[in-house]
Amino acid sequence: MDDANRSQNPRTEAPVGRAAKRGLRWANAALALLSAALSVLAIEIGYRVAFGLPLSEWPNWRIDNTVILNGRDVIVPDPHLGWKLKPNNSSPGHHTLEHGIRRNSAETAVRPGAILAVGDSFTEGWEVEDEETWPAHLEKRIGKPVLNAGVGGYGTDQIVLRAEQLLPVLKPKTLIVGFLEFDIHRTNHTHFGSPKPYFTVENDVLKQHPPALLTPRSERGFLVAASYGIRDALGHLASIDFLLSRVAPDFWYGSERREYRKAPNDPVRVTCLLLERLKKQVDAAGARMILFMQYYANAIMADDDPPAPADRVVTCAEALGIEIVDQFASLRALVAADRGVLRAYYMTDGKNYSHMSGKGNEHAAGLLAKVLGE
Repeated sequence: MDDANRSQNPRTEAPVGRAAKRGLRWANAALALLSAALSVLAIEIGYRVAFGLPLSEWPNWRIDNTVILNGRDVIVPDPHLGWKLKPNNSSPGHHTLEHGIRRNSAETAVRPGAILAVGDSFTEGWEVEDEETWPAHLEKRIGKPVLNAGVGGYGTDQIVLRAEQLLPVLKPKTLIVGFLEFDIHRTNHTHFGSPKPYFTVENDVLKQHPPALLTPRSERGFLVAASYGIRDALGHLASIDFLLSRVAPDFWYGSERREYRKAPNDPVRVTCLLLERLKKQVDAAGARMILFMQYYANAIMADDDPPAPADRVVTCAEALGIEIVDQFASLRALVAADRGVLRAYYMTDGKNYSHMSGKGNEHAAGLLAKVLGE
């Protein structure tokens, strides 16, 4: 066919032209996706370098900060605290006594007049046996009864409420308030996995709001399921976790059975006011009060200084005359000598760090024992 005939029969090249256009569109889409992926990777690397996070490890940062209370057979609802440990319960490696006090070894009853420890899952001792929690290790070190009243998932507000609830009942000689730095973040929520109490400050006075009813969301439908699948994949990016945990915490952490809703408060200010209130009650009871500050492994590895919210809470606690035991400096010194050392102090699957191991809890107990004069 000559050139003239070709020009008169454009249909002979149309299929090839359409295929070329489709191929060009796919190539442009692939190039755009590759460019976006490289940009995200560059941001992620820059974020990790800036905050001293490991470049070779890809834990799921979102899951590390998600508390799953549903399904734990040791948890029961509480209209005042949101939830608490089931009293007189027996599960493999986890036993409770009256008031939901976790057993340290083989004791069969709560011992009044002892040291009372309140806190979250780091105090309760998730992932370790009864005798491997830091209250259990502390009891062995000092030879005095230590009552473990920690409850997993608590914010600093719930921890203080738990202390206020137990002080007149157990009449401890010493109260140890165990805060994980992340507990301050939980105090900025009305729901953290489950409905919880929260506080606002009105005219410089704390106002308590009781736990709300849980209204489960639906996860049915292709688009919803796909969005949560993408979320799980993005959870391995520390920069994305930092961003979405702040701008969209309910989407980032929530699910059909777990909700995460922000509270209209300043969690540091609320925490400090609650500590002030608790200190007055402890002083009136003639007891001693110690604030024990703990940290996730990622916070220890990220910087030479503790996270700002934790530092602010410690500062206000010191101003209130509360004794401070802070685990950050001793663990950071270990990391400075050997970055992989925290694998022995925290439970880990090789990538994700979670709660403290038996060795980590023993380290915690050692710091407290020195202050208590072992």
